[in-house]
This record gives sequence, C-alpha cells and structure tokens, in this order.
Amino acid sequence: MATICAVTIATVLMTVVAAILLSPGEGAGLSLPKTSPAGPVEAVAGYAGVPVLRISGTTNPIDLAKCRVYLTDPDGIFRTVETAVLENTNLSDGQAAYVFYLPTDERTASGYWITDVPDLVFTDTHHPGVRPFTPGGDWRVVVYDPDLMKTRIDRVVPVTEPSSPE
Repeated sequence: MATICAVTIATVLMTVVAAILLSPGEGAGLSLPKTSPAGPVEAVAGYAGVPVLRISGTTNPIDLAKCRVYLTDPDGIFRTVETAVLENTNLSDGQAAYVFYLPTDERTASGYWITDVPDLVFTDTHHPGVRPFTPGGDWRVVVYDPDLMKTRIDRVVPVTEPSSPE
C-alpha cells in the first residue's frame, strides 16, 4: 500500500512539475520562451525541402542522452521527442542535432525524433523521407535536463509547411 501511495504521489508531482515547466505564457510563473528565427533552434530544409528543426550546440554542452526534448505544436498539443540515432550524445559548440517527423507503426512512438546523423534528415537513404511538421506555425521546443533540474532550451520556432508542387 505504501508503495502504491509513493508511486501515485511521484506521478502527480512529475505531472505538476512538467505542467509548470512546459505550460506556455506568464501564467506558469516562467518567462516566455524566445521566438527564434535563428539561434540555438531554427527550422531548416530537410529532405525534399521538408522543414526539420536544427538544435545547434553551445559552449555549455547538452547531454541529449539524459535530457528530455518536448514539442508543443501551434494548436497547443504537447508532443514528446524520441531518440532515433545519436552518434554523439553531448551536443556542444559546432555540433547540431535535428528534430524531424517520421510516423511509424509503433503506437507508443510520437513520430517526432531527434538525431545527430544528417543522413536521417537530408536523404531518403534510411527511410522514405521525413514528413512535414503539421500544422505549420510556431512550434515550441523545450530541452529539459532532469539531472540539473533545468530547462536548457526553450524556444518558439516558426515552421512553415512546404509548398505543394505546381
């Protein structure tokens, strides 16, 4: 019984902390995320011009194996980002990681992935090609480090849907 109570309390606390850290706006008591046309997070053209998000490393490395990456789409829907392939888990100055959308048959996967392997986002060598982030608009990107209990990145990035061929 004590174990069930402890697990329930831990779950509630984790949910509350995530809601506080990830809820947009000043109502959360946090500063608003910065809008970022360029900087540590930006939309770039992936395979066939489909936008992907590039997270650039900084002088203070981010351990992507330990951090959690979250997205909030323009409609306010929260999405987790799964790890695809990370050859180097420490994202530091001069390096980049990419968040892309590629739905799979696995029901538990969100379809949003992070990788530092450019071939996964700029070619169709390993899969049929990345898919557009939908809907187009402002996507919020949060990289949270649970070990440091610190949000490492909190940016809003404009992502446009690719134009249809004429």
